[in-house]
Amino acid sequence: MKDVFQVVTNRILSQLQKGVIPWRRTWSSSRNGPTSYVTLKEYQGINALMLQDGYESPYWLTFRQCQKLGGHVKAREKGSPIVYVDRFAKEEKTADGKVIVRLIPFLKYYTVFNWEQTQNLPEKVPVERMNSTIPEAEEVLRRRNPKIGYHSSQPHYSPFDDTIYLPGLQQFENSAEYYSTAFHELTHWTGGPARLARSEIVDYILAVDTRSREELTAEMGAAFLCQICALDSPETVENSSAYIQSWLKPLKDNPRWVLQASKQARAAVEYILTGQMPVREGAASAAATATA
Repeated sequence: MKDVFQVVTNRILSQLQKGVIPWRRTWSSSRNGPTSYVTLKEYQGINALMLQDGYESPYWLTFRQCQKLGGHVKAREKGSPIVYVDRFAKEEKTADGKVIVRLIPFLKYYTVFNWEQTQNLPEKVPVERMNSTIPEAEEVLRRRNPKIGYHSSQPHYSPFDDTIYLPGLQQFENSAEYYSTAFHELTHWTGGPARLARSEIVDYILAVDTRSREELTAEMGAAFLCQICALDSPETVENSSAYIQSWLKPLKDNPRWVLQASKQARAAVEYILTGQMPVREGAASAAATATA
């Protein structure tokens, strides 16, 4: 087991040394990511995040597109903004009098509506993803019998009801990403008052540094469990590294916190696998908010 923890920690640190990698969300509120109703192309970047509104349909279109197709937007429905990068040409003179043309980028804003906010437009059904449960990972996820509920767009652990909330398996890009996210929340769950009572869970809402340390622990725990279940890949490792990098910012990019989180994550993983409880002093109070 020691080798697993050290190998994963070293790989994460190696990725972090390469600089900031954009973290990508690997699930959507529907089975497919937000998609244009007209072009059938999925929205990318910030637009994909901005359109995570909990609708079952992944399809979006503008008011004019809806009208042109013979439909209409339901009364009192509010649209969602998306951004589009465009460019305009600007002529400039150089010091020697030559005229050059520069392309200046600027943002355009559009408002779009989900198909569920419209009427008289045919429903489009996305192609089903073929994700399937992975027995070894499923057994680890449920070994300590955590309470697991459903949330369409925001995986999180809630100390209020001591429940892990996850989107459905088919909402993820692939099965490995589902279990990586589930293991992240499972690691949060181990810190609950009835189990390891990590101070970072108990005091999650008190300070951004506290939240950062807990998120590092949770993602390291997910990386360890993915390795143990043979689910790690260059994609999952890179995504975990980027997520960790995003939470290192409040900790001033100090890799020392990764090593500390690695130790806490190891304790969490050992509890998940063996049920072993570390010796701790006193009793922890219940946390007062959900952690994502």
